[in-house]
Amino acid sequence: MTTTAVRPSSSASGGAASRAITHAQRNRLATVANAILGDDGTVPDRSLDDYDAILWYLGKLCDRVVLERRDDELWLLFTSLAGAMPGESDMEKGIDARSRFTGSEFMDWIIAASSAPAVWGGGADSAMELVSDRPVVDVNACARSDRHTGIQRVERETIPRWNAAHDIVVVAWTHRDGAYRSLKEKERARVFDWHTAHTVDSAISGEETHLVVPWRTRVVLPEVPSARQSTRLRALARFSGSDIVLIGYDLIPLTSPEYLPKDSGPDFLGYLGVVKRSAVIASISESAAEEFRGLVDAMLPQQLPAPKVVSHPLPVDIPSNAWDETLVANKDLADAQQGLPVIVCVGSHEPRKNHLAVLHAAERLWRDGVNFELWFMGGGGWGTYFDVRVKQLKRRGRRLVVRKAVSDRVLWDAIRRARFTVFPSLHEGFGLPVAESLSVGTPVITTNYGSTAEIAEAGGCMLVDPRDDAQLEAAMRSLLYDESVFQQLREQAISRIFTRTWDDYAVELWDVLVNSAGEGAR
Repeated sequence: MTTTAVRPSSSASGGAASRAITHAQRNRLATVANAILGDDGTVPDRSLDDYDAILWYLGKLCDRVVLERRDDELWLLFTSLAGAMPGESDMEKGIDARSRFTGSEFMDWIIAASSAPAVWGGGADSAMELVSDRPVVDVNACARSDRHTGIQRVERETIPRWNAAHDIVVVAWTHRDGAYRSLKEKERARVFDWHTAHTVDSAISGEETHLVVPWRTRVVLPEVPSARQSTRLRALARFSGSDIVLIGYDLIPLTSPEYLPKDSGPDFLGYLGVVKRSAVIASISESAAEEFRGLVDAMLPQQLPAPKVVSHPLPVDIPSNAWDETLVANKDLADAQQGLPVIVCVGSHEPRKNHLAVLHAAERLWRDGVNFELWFMGGGGWGTYFDVRVKQLKRRGRRLVVRKAVSDRVLWDAIRRARFTVFPSLHEGFGLPVAESLSVGTPVITTNYGSTAEIAEAGGCMLVDPRDDAQLEAAMRSLLYDESVFQQLREQAISRIFTRTWDDYAVELWDVLVNSAGEGAR
């Protein structure tokens, strides 16, 4: 039998590294042999060196893969040998080779073929943990970034609650997006202790030494993967025996692509492929659910198993100090207020949030002599004239405050302090700032369609067409000047009762995503 495997060198320059790599490969293959072959996967002679043990494991496993032709076993062998999850094309080539080769021939093939996905994996000497008995939760972006937009807020409220109540494995991606790995200490702090640990360094250094491989289990996606990650996830969904279940935020890149960066296309197309292969989609609003159901209907001609789409709206959970009148979390903002009414606008500064329209309406009011302050609270943005326009208006003496990095405590204090908030988004999956404003009795000007209109149905909101500048200006003028209209909306907002908490949401979401996904593979 001929093999392309290379016996480790014993030279002083490379021997130690080669032996470490070979030993890691031996251990990964031993894990796979134990999972697939059971007692038959135990090396008969424990004195075998790493090289010969690897050949023994590979021989037994390749014979099994060729004989049984189980895709999930091929996927697992591929992953352990490469130290990275294969893509769809890797697996399709492997399935073809499996049908044409004997066990020994297939071993030669997979040793060579595994070198390509290995480029995207962790360190060559990485250990491997096989997870088949617990859900694996992908928190990559949340763990690696200090961003705290809507998706990260959902994760940081939900995942810690799951971790306290269930046995889960949280993972991030290797730095080349080829495999899952365990979280580093600082990354765990971002996910599980955000309120005290969100200033940690986001840099990732060194090779990942602990890979996590989900097999015949559930993989939960509470965020949107990148294009390279999606390539691996599609193969995982098709071939690993695992179900992928996800939170469906929106399909804005498909339905409203003009509101997103042009270079977001590849990531979203990759994500669509993952959505199509998923088992359950828990959407954050009924409007978002309708978008995902439309996508599922469009999949029917492809004859793929249809994901189950469930509408599971986000909760509105008021923190205990939201009503504390002695709390001055925004001392600098309070000092700036100087008795003027404050309008708060929450969200990142990107085209679909429509903040330029808010600035335009505010400037028309300022020119008419209306006195108020406008506070923008939220992350950065892209592709708009927002920062330039803010500087122009500030030079004219307009009372504008922009805070791009705020804690939840500061945000809640700003919303409570506002006369009203304005959220004229052009397209939303949910619209959490609308619900949160209403929950503390603050009226809202918001969009008259989609998920924000859903939230507004029970009162407390003035609805406008966000594409009509005159309507937006008139609404802001009305809530600043017309006390009867303002008081009516404020009373409606105060009367709104939001009973679902993040505790409720986490319990319900676990039931929707994990329990409804069934036990084991589909």
